[in-house]
Amino acid sequence: MYKRQAHPSEVVLTSGGTEADNLAVQGLYRARRAGDPGRTRIMLTGVEHHAVLDAVAWLAEHEDAEPVLVPVDAEGVVDPAAWEAALAEAPERTALATLMWANNEVGAVQPVTEAARLAAAHDVPLHTDAVQAVGAVEVDFAASGAATLALSGHKVGAPVGVGALLVRRDATLEPAVSYTHLRAH
Repeated sequence: MYKRQAHPSEVVLTSGGTEADNLAVQGLYRARRAGDPGRTRIMLTGVEHHAVLDAVAWLAEHEDAEPVLVPVDAEGVVDPAAWEAALAEAPERTALATLMWANNEVGAVQPVTEAARLAAAHDVPLHTDAVQAVGAVEVDFAASGAATLALSGHKVGAPVGVGALLVRRDATLEPAVSYTHLRAH
């Protein structure tokens, strides 16, 4: 029996996983900052995909983001106790957390559902890059508790250049590009 894991209104089509990651990280960060300018912390691990690492680095350089690296063990898996401790340090200043569902280099599968539950307890939305996970391990967006989930179509048989960002209906994103700065041609 088919179980819908995301409502159609929660699907934002993108050009791939990188665009989905960028939209999620920048969009969640900006939305949280708009509501509270003191929310500058972004929690992540050092084993994230470069699409997430680069988005966080850009926000740190241009928009005062404070990356908070949570350590992983020898297998590349984040310790939930370390995740909880990082969240508890300054939840009122934390804009978002991001955790790759499955790592493409070492094969580590992260405890995303537990990480999302811990983040939600501190009112922190969680983004997960599930590009490597979708089609390889069971991924249930609705059950995960993640606010956003990035995926890439070519990993599951779609053409290259097709991706999606799943955005929970109660999550708020700001645009990754401000169209007010573009000139009409």
